[in-house]
Parts: sequence; C-alpha cells; structure tokens
Amino acid sequence: MIPVCPKCDVALFILRFKDVEADFCHRCRGLWLDAGELEALLQQTGARTDDPILRSLQQEGTLPSGGKHLCPRCDKPLREISVAQVGTAPLLLGRCPANHGLWFDADELQELLADFAPESGAGKTIGYLNELLGVKNKT
Repeated sequence: MIPVCPKCDVALFILRFKDVEADFCHRCRGLWLDAGELEALLQQTGARTDDPILRSLQQEGTLPSGGKHLCPRCDKPLREISVAQVGTAPLLLGRCPANHGLWFDADELQELLADFAPESGAGKTIGYLNELLGVKNKT
C-alpha cells in the first residue's frame, strides 16, 4: 500500500533522515513520522529524547470538527492533539488513534523542536530537517 497525504490525497515520498524513513508530501510539504521515528530522528542527529514535550505527543486527542484527515497507514481519521508552545498559540498535530504515527503540516516539526529545552540539542535536528527539506533558515 502506497501511503497518501492526509491533506492532499496524493502519494507521499519516502525521505531518509540518516537511518530514519519519513513520508513527505511534495504538494503541501507535510511530513508523516511513524511511531518511534521522531525519537529515532532525534537520536540520529545527536539530540536528547527526554524532553517533556515528547510526552505530550502521546495524548489521546479529539476528532476535529472540520474535514477529517486519514492516517496514511490505516485510513482511520487522525485525532487532533494540541501541543503548548512558548509564547505562541498551541500547535495542532494529527495523531493516528491506532498509534501508527504523527502528521506535521509544513514546518510544524521544526516549530515543535524549537520549543525543546536548549540543552536538548534539538537545534541540530532542526538544522538537519531544514537542509533536507530545503527550508531557508529563518532569522
């Protein structure tokens, strides 16, 4: 089965982050990470995996009231989880109710990692993602 973008309904491309594979939508620039791939990506880029924000990604979530986006693995409607961010509105991510993974709209993963504690080393992961995805550094 070829995974499709939960938002655009087009085939996702497989990107390799060192030893981690992620699914990327060329149209909306969204990113699907299977369960455990975020932690693996952090480890591969030298960042710590004990930031409290990671625990908040395990919340149950709710079904969004608007259009439903489907999990690229099982086609169940993604649940919406709210992750608090420092000084900004909460980040709303898609999470598979069967724990298959997480959906990040364009640049949301970098936004999430920017809220990790500075000593976590997540900045290295952000730099790697920006380079891989062709995102210009934001100043």
